Amino acid sequence: MRTFWRRSYVCLVCKREFESVRLFSEAIRIKSRESDLKPVYEGVNVLMFQLVSCPNCLYTSFEDDFGKLSTSEAEAVAKVSERVKQIKIDLTENKSVRDAAMQYNIAAAMYVARRKLFRSAECFLKLAWLYRDADASDEERKALEHAKELFLKSYSEEDLTEERQIAALFYLGEINKRLGEKKEAVRWFSELFKKFGKSDSIYLKQARQEWQEVSFTG
Repeated sequence: MRTFWRRSYVCLVCKREFESVRLFSEAIRIKSRESDLKPVYEGVNVLMFQLVSCPNCLYTSFEDDFGKLSTSEAEAVAKVSERVKQIKIDLTENKSVRDAAMQYNIAAAMYVARRKLFRSAECFLKLAWLYRDADASDEERKALEHAKELFLKSYSEEDLTEERQIAALFYLGEINKRLGEKKEAVRWFSELFKKFGKSDSIYLKQARQEWQEVSFTG
């Protein structure tokens, strides 16, 4: 079965052309999901390859919006790039957890510079998942704290789509639950049910289960 291929990109920050390692869809196999909807992959860990990084300036983002930079965003990202572009990261299929973690940290900083707080929160959430797979519980907790803070700022300050509002509320509940803040978890799950109780989103279905667990064990 084929696993990796290389796709060509043009960096909108430094204008260099480069290739990035991508995964064939047939290599992505989800075995199950955890309570926060973290996928458990069979075979290659997709979390290691969800970001695209320019090897020259380290502009990093999720693949689906790598080429969506406005002029002002490119200028903001370039300032972050100046601080991080000397960092050595293996961007091949042989990258380590440390390399992938560095990508998520850089992407999170660049999304904040682009004023895309929800995407930055996603970076820290997936970084936490990466650390969970590596049994690095202290690092996972730190990443979850950052994700919680950014989901809160995103929900409070950004004009989010309904699905992103639902996701932000779900993760504010779920992350607080995982951090032992049960009252806060109940608060955010309740807010989710109040605002979007009729939605058929997967987040609502999972939140009902998580709300029951945290309400009757706390």
